[in-house]
Amino acid sequence: MSSEAIIVERAVKADLPTVVDLCMAVEAQHEAYWALRWQRREGLPSGYLNWLTRRVDDPKMLIGVARIEGELAGMILITIEQEVPIYTYTHYAFVQDMATVEKFRRRGVAQKLLDFAAAWAKEQGLNQLRLLVANQNPAARATFDAAGFRATYQEMVRAV
Repeated sequence: MSSEAIIVERAVKADLPTVVDLCMAVEAQHEAYWALRWQRREGLPSGYLNWLTRRVDDPKMLIGVARIEGELAGMILITIEQEVPIYTYTHYAFVQDMATVEKFRRRGVAQKLLDFAAAWAKEQGLNQLRLLVANQNPAARATFDAAGFRATYQEMVRAV
C-alpha cells in the first residue's frame, strides 16, 4: 500500500459523471460474465446519472468517493434496505456498486471506501453492511474478505 493520502468523503454533484463512468465499467464487467443476469438497459449511463443526482443528498444513501491528490480514485454506493420481518433488525446497508480507478488499484482505496461505508452504516444505527460479489471476480472477493466480510449466501440464477 502506498503512503499517499487517501481522502474519503461524500460525493458532490460534480463527482457524479466520474462515479457513473466507474459504475458503467462495473456493469460491463458483470454483463460479460453472464448477460442473462446482468444485461444492461439501453440508456443506462444517463439513467444512472439521473438516479444519483436525485439521491446525492439523500440521507438513506451514501455516495462516497476516494481522492488521491485531489483526483477521484474510487467510489462506493450504499443504500439502506429493509429486511424481511423475521429477524431482530429491520434494515441493513447494502453496497450497490464500488470501483477503484485502475491506476489507483492496490493502494488501499477499496479498504478506505469500505471502512467509510461501515462507519456510515453504524452512524445510521445499522448492524451490518452487505454486498454481492460475482463468483467470477476473485480479486474483489479477496478485497472483501480482507475487509472483514463473510460469505453467508450463494445467489443462484436459472434461465427460464
